[in-house]
Amino acid sequence: MIINKHIMRTTNEKQVLQQIVNAGPISRSQISRNLSLNKVTVSDIYSQLLHEGLIREVGHGVSTRNGGRKPVMALLNVGYGYVVSINILRQRFSMITSRLDGRSENYASVSTRDVDLTTVLDMIDEKIAATVAESDNRLLGIAFGLDGTIYENQILGASLKGFKNFDLAKYFSDKFQVPVILENLANESAIYERDFAGEGIYKNLISVTIRDQVSAGIITEGHLYRGHNGEAGNIGTCPLADRYQEKNIQTVNQYVAEGTVLQRIMAYQKLDHVDVNRIRRDYLGHRPELLAILDEFSYYLAKVLGNLSNTFAPDAIIVNAPILELLPEMMDCVRKYVDDMAIIRKAPLLLTKNAKEASLKGGASAIIHKALGLDDLQLTFSNQRSAVLEGVES
Repeated sequence: MIINKHIMRTTNEKQVLQQIVNAGPISRSQISRNLSLNKVTVSDIYSQLLHEGLIREVGHGVSTRNGGRKPVMALLNVGYGYVVSINILRQRFSMITSRLDGRSENYASVSTRDVDLTTVLDMIDEKIAATVAESDNRLLGIAFGLDGTIYENQILGASLKGFKNFDLAKYFSDKFQVPVILENLANESAIYERDFAGEGIYKNLISVTIRDQVSAGIITEGHLYRGHNGEAGNIGTCPLADRYQEKNIQTVNQYVAEGTVLQRIMAYQKLDHVDVNRIRRDYLGHRPELLAILDEFSYYLAKVLGNLSNTFAPDAIIVNAPILELLPEMMDCVRKYVDDMAIIRKAPLLLTKNAKEASLKGGASAIIHKALGLDDLQLTFSNQRSAVLEGVES
């Protein structure tokens, strides 16, 4: 068997950098032991990474029992550059900048209500340009997340008018001369659960994202599963029988999507906007109109989650929905309805730790992988940003 030396060298470089990202501060000798690589190879790669500025030295570790010099410890150089992650929704876009260690900064949410596609792109362009102008470090990449079907960085289908078949990645890559990746929101959320919140615990998980559409991001054996042409997880268009009249078939989106639920709530409250404080107050006050709407939502969501659990048998299903972050007590009702289902596998049902930034941070992780050349390797980041409630949209 002939082993390509270039491929072996590239593989070793990736694994050494992965060790420094995941386990830093770490010494060269520890990297050598972890990877079963000889010390000369590790030292050569280490010196190259240090010269490129990707890593930095941060003092000394503990010497061995026999004494000797204390080893120099290495960390990822977060000052090497940063990435931008943007989510585009129906009436707004949100954005964070992220260091290479995954720590997010500068969260912003910008309304795009009654704005056409060209203007939205201009607004995003201006926001990124302002970030670049204000930063002392260099931009290394941009990630975009949106509801839709995305395959090989192309938008094959989108809920937002004008985005289908538009080459969003090329548009911004040409403008800022950096790599740009596209992903749907559910897949980004699943990446977040794998790389940030899960801390490597769940190798098989499903992240169900409830926004303009209901979608599932699927992680199998630590890798994102996209399916044919990126169509995996498109559960919002699946048929679902009516609770009371089984012959009446609607889609999951019509029962569970955020907009559907909020429209019903605004109708009984006789409001033209979403009032989260009133929703919370009415819930705690056991307002019957609200409880009826939320019970319907919980019932149909349970049907979706139960079917996913029985079909894929994941380690866990994590739900990402602003309405559930506002009213986390509802998950008990959802779990009860799942328990009532006659299914074999009932995976743990969890709420995401960060509905506001989960998909944004998942996108950041994806573009960090790309920027570091570690697309195919697992990186684990600490969840260093406290969760803040995301405003639900009217």
